[in-house]
Amino acid sequence: MHFATILYTLSILLLCAFAAPVEKRQETVSNVKCTSNTALDFHTTNVALLQICGGIAGTIEKCQGRPTSTTGQSGNVRFTITPVIEGDQINISKGRWEQGIKAAFAVCGEDIPFTATFTGGAVKGDVNVVYESV
Repeated sequence: MHFATILYTLSILLLCAFAAPVEKRQETVSNVKCTSNTALDFHTTNVALLQICGGIAGTIEKCQGRPTSTTGQSGNVRFTITPVIEGDQINISKGRWEQGIKAAFAVCGEDIPFTATFTGGAVKGDVNVVYESV
């Protein structure tokens, strides 16, 4: 009986050793253009980030109402999202939105204004994103 338990434990450890690592999803961004060298305020940016789609903070996980464009603004910081395909509807999830922002910041630098295209985020395709000071 002890031999079977030891054999079972060793087989589980062996399987775990060769299992593929769990990787965090990273959204694809393209056409990233850094539009300034000056970083915008971190806190104001985070508030604006969650203002898209009328407010995507808290328990809301997706853009509500499928708008054809949306903005998130706080103070002098604004995010604007428009579908690449004219007339398409935005249905971006909070996870996709935040990962896309992180990917664009990885190119330009944290809180540096940019324009970019995020893969997905609309019913029929991708979305264009502008992060700017107003």
